[in-house]
Amino acid sequence: MYLTLFIVYFGWEKKGKTILIFEPDIEIVSENIQKELAILKKDTTFTHYFDTLGDYYALNNYQPIWMDVIFDSVFMAHLQIVSDSLVFDGFKREHYRLDTVLQMIKKTKTKPDKEINKTMACIDLYLSNALVTLWHDKVMGRTDPRIVLGGKYTLPFPNHPEFALLRVLDTQKGLDMLNAYKPQHRDYHKLRNLLIETFGKTEGSETMIDTIGIRKLKPGDTSIIVPMLAKRLVELGLAPDTFIYLYRDSLVYSRVLSDKITEIQKLSNLTDDGIIGKTTLKLLNASRNDKIDEIRANMERIRWFGIEPLKPYVSVNLPEFMLYMYYPDSVKSMPVCIGKGKERYYDQKTKKYKVSKSYLDKPLNHETPQVYSNIDFVILNPTWTVPSSIVGREMYNLIVKDPGYLNRNNFQVLKNKEVINPYSINWRKLSPGNIPYTIRQNSGDDNSLGKIKFTFKNPFDVYLHDTPLKGKFKLNNRAVSYGCVRVQAPIDLAGFVLQGNIKQTYDDVLIKMGLPPTDTARARRWREDSSSYKLVVKGTYPVRLENKMTVFFDYRTIVFDVFDKPRFVFDVYDKNILIVEAMDKP
Repeated sequence: MYLTLFIVYFGWEKKGKTILIFEPDIEIVSENIQKELAILKKDTTFTHYFDTLGDYYALNNYQPIWMDVIFDSVFMAHLQIVSDSLVFDGFKREHYRLDTVLQMIKKTKTKPDKEINKTMACIDLYLSNALVTLWHDKVMGRTDPRIVLGGKYTLPFPNHPEFALLRVLDTQKGLDMLNAYKPQHRDYHKLRNLLIETFGKTEGSETMIDTIGIRKLKPGDTSIIVPMLAKRLVELGLAPDTFIYLYRDSLVYSRVLSDKITEIQKLSNLTDDGIIGKTTLKLLNASRNDKIDEIRANMERIRWFGIEPLKPYVSVNLPEFMLYMYYPDSVKSMPVCIGKGKERYYDQKTKKYKVSKSYLDKPLNHETPQVYSNIDFVILNPTWTVPSSIVGREMYNLIVKDPGYLNRNNFQVLKNKEVINPYSINWRKLSPGNIPYTIRQNSGDDNSLGKIKFTFKNPFDVYLHDTPLKGKFKLNNRAVSYGCVRVQAPIDLAGFVLQGNIKQTYDDVLIKMGLPPTDTARARRWREDSSSYKLVVKGTYPVRLENKMTVFFDYRTIVFDVFDKPRFVFDVYDKNILIVEAMDKP
C-alpha cells in the first residue's frame, strides 16, 4: 500500500518535464471539473469568468486543458514570468490567484495527495480563469469607465477585432501572447517603465507633514511643520540636502521655501502663490504608493481609450489644461480653460437636495465631460444661449432687481423664439428654478463665447470657443468655465480645422473677420482694396467643415515632455481615486 502511494504521487524530472509514474485519472478529473464549475459559478466574492469557461469546458466534455503542460519546466517558467510581471501593468497579483495555482502545482510534485483528481481539476479551472481574466484586463481594462466615472465619460472603447477572450487557453501560444501584449498607445510603455522605476524606490522613506490644525501657511508665517517641509522638499529633489540642516530648528516659512513650493504648484497646474493650503499639502504628502496608484490609474485609462485617430485631429487633456493639434508630422498646443468641477461638499449637498427637492439646494457640477466627436462647424460671431442653471443661480436676482441688466449686457429674452421685452415680465413671480424663457446673449465684443465657436455633436452641448476673458489663461489652475472649453488662440485653431476646406477656406474666414489672409499675394490685394472692410461679417456666420475633424477630451494626470520626462499634474476632478478603488476590488 505504501509503495503504491509513493508511486502514484511522486514523480521524477526527465528533460525538463516531471513524469508521473501513474498520472491522475482523466475521467475522474473531468467529473471533478464539472462539479467544481457548478460551485465556482456561484462565487460572488471575486471577479471571474467561470460562466464562460463552463460553456467552453462543456463543449470539450470537461476535459482538462493544462494537465499535459503544467509539469513542463519551460511552460512553468513562462507562467512564473506572467505571474511576476503583471504588477508592472498596474495589476495586483491577488486578483488572479496565480500564486495559489503555482503552489498547488508545486505541492503535487512533492507531497502525496489523496485528492489528486480533485486537485488537478481545481488547478485546471483556477489557471484557466486566471489567464482569461488577465488577458481581458490587459486588453480591455480591468474596470468599466461608464460604471467608474458615470455618465460624463463617453469616449469609445478601442476596437480590438483580433481579440478573443478564450484564445489565451491555447497551451502552446497562450502564455507567450499574454506576456507579449502591450497597448500600442505611445505613453503606455513610458508609464510602465515609470511604474517599474517607482516600485524600485524604497517604501516608507517619505516625510509625511502633519497637517492637523493647519489651514493655510503664507510666506512669513511661523509653524512647527517648517523642518518637515524642508526635509520633504529635499526628498522630492527640489532642494539641496543642506535645507535639512538650515531649517531643522526654524519655525519661519521663509521666502526661499515658498519659492520652492511655487515650483511644485506650477508643475502641477495649481495656483502658484506659494501659499500652502489643503491642496498643496496633499501634493507634498503624496507617498510612493500614491504615485504608484496614479500611474496605475493612467495605465487603465489607456486600456479604456488607447485610440490614435487618423491625423489631423484635436485633443484636449483636461487636467493639463492644454489643447493639442496633431498634424501628420508635428504637434502644436495651446492653453485652455475647462469646467470648474463639482461644488464643494458635493456629495453631502446631493443628499440634502434629494430630501429637500429645493432647486437652490441642488449642488452644481461644471466638470467638463470626456467626449469624442467630430468638429463640423466654425461659427463666427456666435450668440450664447445661457444655461438655465446660470440664469437661475447667477442672473435671476440681478434681473429681478433691474431688468435693464439684460439690455446693458447684450442679452435678449425669448419665448417660442420670439424676442420679449424684459420689462413686460413680472420676474418676481417666477421661480429661479423654473424660468419659462430663453435668455440669449447677442454676438459682439462682450459675448461670453468671444468671436469664434467650434461645434461638434455630443450629449452635453459642450463646445470649444473663444473668450473675452483672456486674463484667465495666465492662471495655472484654469478650471474656471461652466463646462465648455475656452481656447487661447481660436484663430490658430480655426486655421487647423479648416485646412481641408476648398469652397470656404481659412483665408476666406480671416477676411470675413477683418484679418489679413495668409496667402501673401491675396493679403497684398486685401490691404490695397479700400472696400475690404465690406467683406467683414457682423452677424453670426457658420462655416461648415468640408472634412469633419476628430476631437476628443481626454484625462491624463501624467504627461511626458519631448525627452520622455514625466510630469504629474493635479487631478483637478479627483478621478484617479475612483479608478484605483474600482481596480482594487476583488
